[in-house]
Amino acid sequence: MMRPLKYLGVLGAVVAAPLAGQQPNVTVQTAVLAESYSFDDGLSFTRVSEQTVPVAVTVGLGRRAAFTVATGFARVDLKSADEGQLASQEISTALDTEFRLSVDVIPGRLVFLATGAAPTGSGTVALEELSVLGALSSDIIGFSATDLGTGGNLGGGFVGVVPVGRMALGIGATFQQSLTYDPVQGQTQNLRPGGEVRVRGGIEGALGPRTYLRVAGIFARRQKDQINGETRNGVGNRYVGYVSLNQAVGRSSVTVYGFDVFRSNPQVEATATGAALLPRGNLLAAGAQFALGLAPRTSVTPRVEFRTSSAAPDTSVTALQRLGSSVRFGVDFRHRVNRDVALVLEGNGLIGDVVQAGNTIDFRGYRAGVHLEITR
Repeated sequence: MMRPLKYLGVLGAVVAAPLAGQQPNVTVQTAVLAESYSFDDGLSFTRVSEQTVPVAVTVGLGRRAAFTVATGFARVDLKSADEGQLASQEISTALDTEFRLSVDVIPGRLVFLATGAAPTGSGTVALEELSVLGALSSDIIGFSATDLGTGGNLGGGFVGVVPVGRMALGIGATFQQSLTYDPVQGQTQNLRPGGEVRVRGGIEGALGPRTYLRVAGIFARRQKDQINGETRNGVGNRYVGYVSLNQAVGRSSVTVYGFDVFRSNPQVEATATGAALLPRGNLLAAGAQFALGLAPRTSVTPRVEFRTSSAAPDTSVTALQRLGSSVRFGVDFRHRVNRDVALVLEGNGLIGDVVQAGNTIDFRGYRAGVHLEITR
C-alpha cells in the first residue's frame, strides 16, 4: 500500500532547502521506540509489536556541503490468532543504511542531492515471515519502521528556492533506482523495483507577524518492476498534497495540518511470491498539535491525528471503498539539557478499525519513545 511518511519527510526540503553551511558541524539523532497494537477477532494475527532504534549522523563539510548517514535496528513480533494456520513470527534485523550528500551549489538558492542506500537490512525473508511485512505496511497505523530491508538504491536530484515577496517558492526533482535482490529465501526469482522519479513543488512563508503557512505537493512515477529480468507491471502514479498552518501564541504555538496520498491508476504488480493487487487508493489525514512553552528550555506538545484509507476492490472498479481509519493522540515532552543536547519523551495511543472481507475489526495500541539530539 502507500507509505505517506516516506514522502512527507522530504516536504520540508521542497520549500525550505536546508543549507549545509547553516547546519552545526556534527548532529547526532537517535531514539528508542516501542509500540504494540492489539486486534479483535477477524485477522490472522491478534497483536503486532515493534521496537526500533534509529540513528542518524549529519556532518558538515565546510560551508557548502553536508553528509548524512542513517540506519537503525528493528524487532517485530507478530502473535498469531491460530498457530495451526499461521505460526507466530519474530524478526530482528538491522535496517538499510541510507546516505545523503547535499551541496549548496548556489548559496541560498540551489542544493544538489546525491542519495543511496546500502542493503544492510533484511531484504530477503523467509516465506512464512511475509505476514509480518504485510502487517507493517498498514498506513492506517503508521509503524515507526515500515520497511525492514531492500536491495539498496542509488539516486540524486536538486532542490531550489526562489523568494516570492514574503514567501519562498520551492521546486525539486529526484530520481531513485533500486537495485536487484532476492526477496524470499529458497526461491530463485530476483526482484528489481522500477526506478522512480519525484517532482516536488511548494510555497511557504509568513502570512502575518506570527502566522506561517506551508503548502507542498509531490508527483511520483515509478517504472515497471523486473523479475528475473522480465518487465512486469508497476505501482502506477502517486500524488501527495500537504498543507500546514502555524500560529504563534506567546511562547507557544498551534499547528494544524493535513495530507492526502492518492494512487491514480490500478495495477497488478507481479512479485516473487505471486501477483499483488494495487488498485486505486487514497489515504487522507488531518492533525493538530499545541506546543506549550513551560520554560525557556522546556515545552510540552499535545497532538492528535486522524487517518482514513480507502481503495477500489479490484482493478476494474474506480469507486473507492473504506479500508479503515484511526486516531492517534498523545503528548511530547521536550527539554533542551544544554546548548548541545535536546531530549524528547514521546507517548501516544492509537484506536481505530480495519475492514477485512467486509468485516470491521477494531484495534488499539500505543507508542512510547525517547529521542536524543546532540549537536556540536
